[in-house]
Amino acid sequence: MKTSVDTITDPKTTPAFETGPRPLPRMRTDVRELLRMLNRRKWHLAGVTALVCAFAAIVLMQLTPQYRATALVMIDSRKAKVTNTPDVLSGITTEIAAIQSEIEVLKSSSLLGRVVDKRSLDRDPEYGAAPPSLLSQVIGQVRTVYSGWFNTEASRAHSASPDDAAKLRAIAILSRNVAVTVRNRSFVIAVSLESAVPARAKELVDTITDFYLVDQLQAKLDANKRATEFFNERLDELKQSVSKAESAAASFREKSGLTIGKDSTIASQSLSELNSQLVQARTQRAEKESRLVALQQAARNPATLGGITEVLANPLISSLRAQEAEVARRIGDLNQRYGESHPRLLQARAEQGQIQGRIGAEVAKIISSVQGDAEAAKSKETELQAQVDSLEKKAGGLGQNEVQLRQFEREAQSTRAVYEDFLKRSKEIREQQDIQQPDARVLSPADLPTVPAFPRYGLTMAAALVLGLAMGVGVVLLLERLDGGFRMGEQVERMTGRAMVGMIPSLSRTMLGARLPACFAIEKPASAYGEALRSTFTAISLGTLDQSPKVLMVTSSLPGEGKSTFVCSLAALLARSSPDKRIVVVDCDLRRSSVSKALGLPVEDDTIDQYLSGAKTIEQVVKRDEASGLYYIPARANTPNSSEILDSKAMRNFVKALSGMFDYVFLDTPPVMAVSDSRITAQLADYIIFLIRWEQTPRELAVNALRLLRDVRKNIGVVLSQVNVRRHARYGYGDYGYYYSKYRDYYTD
Repeated sequence: MKTSVDTITDPKTTPAFETGPRPLPRMRTDVRELLRMLNRRKWHLAGVTALVCAFAAIVLMQLTPQYRATALVMIDSRKAKVTNTPDVLSGITTEIAAIQSEIEVLKSSSLLGRVVDKRSLDRDPEYGAAPPSLLSQVIGQVRTVYSGWFNTEASRAHSASPDDAAKLRAIAILSRNVAVTVRNRSFVIAVSLESAVPARAKELVDTITDFYLVDQLQAKLDANKRATEFFNERLDELKQSVSKAESAAASFREKSGLTIGKDSTIASQSLSELNSQLVQARTQRAEKESRLVALQQAARNPATLGGITEVLANPLISSLRAQEAEVARRIGDLNQRYGESHPRLLQARAEQGQIQGRIGAEVAKIISSVQGDAEAAKSKETELQAQVDSLEKKAGGLGQNEVQLRQFEREAQSTRAVYEDFLKRSKEIREQQDIQQPDARVLSPADLPTVPAFPRYGLTMAAALVLGLAMGVGVVLLLERLDGGFRMGEQVERMTGRAMVGMIPSLSRTMLGARLPACFAIEKPASAYGEALRSTFTAISLGTLDQSPKVLMVTSSLPGEGKSTFVCSLAALLARSSPDKRIVVVDCDLRRSSVSKALGLPVEDDTIDQYLSGAKTIEQVVKRDEASGLYYIPARANTPNSSEILDSKAMRNFVKALSGMFDYVFLDTPPVMAVSDSRITAQLADYIIFLIRWEQTPRELAVNALRLLRDVRKNIGVVLSQVNVRRHARYGYGDYGYYYSKYRDYYTD
């Protein structure tokens, strides 16, 4: 790997170390990089996903399954016409407002209350029939005291009997569980209910639909019953009137001795025609009065207004009824959502009152119109009566008795005509009672549900899996963002602004056995570890073609990053591979010397500080490892005044003398962030090898350590040490670690 280290590390061309690390360039999205990131964090991803799925499974296990039963009710727009007589109560129209009204009937408290009574839901635990808790008992006692102090509607409602409260609670729960909807743009209404018991769901839905059909039929029967009672009362009155009129005519005829002949005068013919018109006028007047009476009775009972022809034919009343139904639905929703005293509920009720007032006013107008017609008919009858009376006076050929007799006969005839009309209508109504049919029918009864409608286990677990994967990806991204170590050469060069010259794989205990890393490098020079050391030195040599460095300093930011192991392994490998070259390692860590230990050699008494103090000669302090041919100079731990010793003129002369005696001089120095010895020694080196432990060294710490070395103005190369090549292969392609793992069979063990 050829790297232009001079260009990268020149302070004049690298302003990043003047103010901080280089800014991160915008990296293009790479699908392979994302997949590699998920692969290396796969256990985090799998763990988060498993936790979410387990949580969802636990929640599903705690939920009570709900089974939904659905019945279809169709508003029958094709009624069977058994008779030609009109119904007292007309059928349901197929307008949207009428269908919505039927939906409100299905959800009404009165209908649901009958269902509660029928199925004894007030004693069902699913519908609130639970033993009262201590808190509810205390609240009940407080409400009792409160109702004694204040005589309000709320207190009276709270003081209701326990049976009534249980029934109201069951009705409220049943109303929440029932769903009534229209199927698309059809006349079909779907009635659905959810319950923890499948059989109960089916039973309740069937009961609701049955009561709905019975309610429709009962409404028609009640209307017929009221009409029958009205006609019966009027028939009794008319029958008595007919009997009196006929008796009066017969009695007068008997007293006067008059008989009716076949021939008559013109006056008699005219009088006869006028009498016929008078009879028709009286019949029309009686019919209009009958309609007026029916309207007045219906006005006193608004529930029967739907059966009045004049009311049904009025488009304004139909529109107001649709608005009233919509406001009633809103009142029901607002009452359940907010309570009795909410402003929006009060406003809706006021709006309902206004609509009802407008309906009443419109009905009053209709009554007034019919009353006007009745009065007009009565006026016409009066006028005809006056004409008849006048004609009778002018008829000279008729006697006063004959005129009076005809008057009695006309009254009897008109009264009988009215009586016969009422009798005919009464018979028609009695005939309709036996053939009444509801305006809806059950299109499809509820089936016994076998699969829970809630919760939906498969869909919920699929959603939990997707959510877990999404959260897992989020956790992986977060962990990647929080990861403070270096893992790839690209990260090193981007963050530090320095060239990465090598990547040293870690050695497991199985590979090392009882050997030290330096001994392993000597015995296994063709291993991946040995090739990594050679590649590092080659990168350093090729990166400084203008002047090959002779004095190389090895340091790191923190202890434990493997600098002594690295320098001893590299120097020993070079010495063993090139016997014609003289290589020496100088232990410049006067606080914690470790070169002798890294080489597996005993600690000598002749150390560098003794030479610098003049107590020993250079030949005495320079030692040689016979196994590798490497020369080394040990140090004494805890040497006093180490900084002054390294910064002395004797130290500079010593390094200069060593560079003349040896081909390569390696200086093993303390960590940069621990003491200042490394910065002092850096002035003596031609090249600085800065070690960063893979995945462990914090990025900010490494950048700060390199920034402390910026004043030295020396060539610096970064080496990633102790790399786990197997895990590193998951981070990307192109650097040493990937190939050490991918092609490890290429190297010797």
